[in-house]
Amino acid sequence: MDSLYGGYDLARLRTLSHWQSLAPDLHVADAAFWHSNTTPLALDAAALDDLNDLIVHEGYVQTGPMDWQLPLLDMASLIHALRQARIPPVFAYVYDEFWLLFAKLQPALARILGDGYGAMPNFWAWHIDPAAGDSGWQPHRDLGRKALYADGRPKAINIWLPLTDATPLNGCMYVVPADRDPVYNTADEMQMRYQLGDIRALPAAAGSVLAWTQAVLHWGARTAPRHALPRISLAMEFQRGDEPAFAEFCLDPQHLPSFAERMQLIARQLQRYQHFHRGDAGLAQIAAHLLDEPVYG
Repeated sequence: MDSLYGGYDLARLRTLSHWQSLAPDLHVADAAFWHSNTTPLALDAAALDDLNDLIVHEGYVQTGPMDWQLPLLDMASLIHALRQARIPPVFAYVYDEFWLLFAKLQPALARILGDGYGAMPNFWAWHIDPAAGDSGWQPHRDLGRKALYADGRPKAINIWLPLTDATPLNGCMYVVPADRDPVYNTADEMQMRYQLGDIRALPAAAGSVLAWTQAVLHWGARTAPRHALPRISLAMEFQRGDEPAFAEFCLDPQHLPSFAERMQLIARQLQRYQHFHRGDAGLAQIAAHLLDEPVYG
């Protein structure tokens, strides 16, 4: 199978000037921009309590579009440009704006995971194109029940953010809600015992927030080529700060990684999620290049 990504000069990925020229209206490792834009989303106490109750009971939550104070359209266009240039969309995390989205979720994350929560070094970006016959990732659970307490409270969650409208035709998310999944938070969680009628589609407008526990069965739909626009979205994982790290380490969600740090993190994502892109050797090639020669400029 031909690689979807690759076929270009890998050395250019290592230079800050390349990324600045690719999206001159976005920011890379700009501390002043970061500190002037970290104002959290405005969510009142009642809304936060509702989010927390839902994620315990149903295993997921979904909001409408939020007031991000960030250029979501430009960010989506950047990911489209990466796809056109045969660069994996996860390289969007070169830019500060993509980290800021998750930093602004501090009130909700603190309510669900407690103060002192951390970002797991696990994140991704998607450009799911109906015209190319793309589909999201296959049905899976992440860490499973080891990321839950016995009463259903999460030790870790996924945050999923659509930058374009996600619909059933362009690959929106589907879940089996926790209260409709008979093996959720049990030793039999790898079995599939849910009823088809209990599957829930989660169409979402651009700028919405979706979150689910790491034990929820979820997947991205297969697209239908009916002139639907691509589904462009992002995800990052978070965990409680009073639990041992589920990954190699945790990141401070309010800290802006340096250019070199984020390039190393991106390379790790290419390795971590390659199993969802079997046959695309380009991902491994890019990761090896970035990790073998960790010098950037």
